[in-house]
Amino acid sequence: MKKIILGSIILLISTCLFAQSVGNAIYNTKYESFKTTNVNILNHNQVDIQADIMINMKATSYTAIFSVTQNGLTSAITDSLMDIRLNTVKAGLLESGIKKDNIHIDVISFVPIYSLELKNKKFSKTINEIPVGFQMKKNIHILFYNHDQLSNIIALMAKSEIYDIVKVDYNLADIQAAHNELRKAALEVIKTKKELYKELGLHLEVQNMADGFGSAYPIERYSNYTAFHMGSSVEEVKAAKRRKKYARDIYVNGKNAKVSIKGRDIDDTKYIIRRSEKNKTIYYKKIAYNKFDLVLNADFTEARIQIYYTLKVRHTVVNAEKHNKIVETQKIREEKAKEREDEIKSRQKKKRWFR
Repeated sequence: MKKIILGSIILLISTCLFAQSVGNAIYNTKYESFKTTNVNILNHNQVDIQADIMINMKATSYTAIFSVTQNGLTSAITDSLMDIRLNTVKAGLLESGIKKDNIHIDVISFVPIYSLELKNKKFSKTINEIPVGFQMKKNIHILFYNHDQLSNIIALMAKSEIYDIVKVDYNLADIQAAHNELRKAALEVIKTKKELYKELGLHLEVQNMADGFGSAYPIERYSNYTAFHMGSSVEEVKAAKRRKKYARDIYVNGKNAKVSIKGRDIDDTKYIIRRSEKNKTIYYKKIAYNKFDLVLNADFTEARIQIYYTLKVRHTVVNAEKHNKIVETQKIREEKAKEREDEIKSRQKKKRWFR
């Protein structure tokens, strides 16, 4: 009996723990509690059957872009200092196995820097702009094929005091292959859905179709949230005090306790509120699966390129009796066409024999 009770308690605790596996992003994101269902309604003996398919594709290569800024007193010094940093980075990248052709330097700007100088004269003060140096900006584009190389690349950049990683592009070499796989899967979904109509005694004849592709790359799917929870603010407490004349007891939920307010006095105390800096987090938010009939390569950890496809086919709906008549009529036509074809072949043979 003790074992049964102990097992039940463990199961209950496990269920509670798993049920709470949500994450802090829930504080800043609104999630729908259910998925709405699209219902196909017959309209003038027509019905549209739709298949929504998505595939998660692993990138075949990646392009990381770093921004480099260099300041100097003269144009020559600025250019020389920039070359030293870039040459150090190039040497490290080549040593790590990245090919020379996969490194590209993009010149962004090279401009003078001005400052303000105050000059005091006898009857006036003048502020003049004067050149104090130069600033050069360049971007480094690096193509690599293994995502694990990115950490090493960032470390190499840090050695040359390059810390600004602009973005990382995910590249897909053969997107047509993904499109073909999506089309095949969509056709299978359409066939499966049509079987339901057959079981109900209805037959579908294809009338028209439409389709379309879409995609979402990882750089488009990153979201941010600020993880914190705040109790009642000072303003809420003051507002509650002013509402006391309309209620006997007012309770304001604080962070650790409930504050009970009594009386009818109005609190005009002035507060200085200093907000704490909240830590913002960036995370990958893939497209939800609940809008699709089928998701290919659904399980993954590394961010992937999500390609989705919609196939909509319009059908004419007929009942079993009418469908049988159509099939029978079509069969008779095919038989007559075959008889005519055989007759023509027979005549041609006779003409050859007489010759």
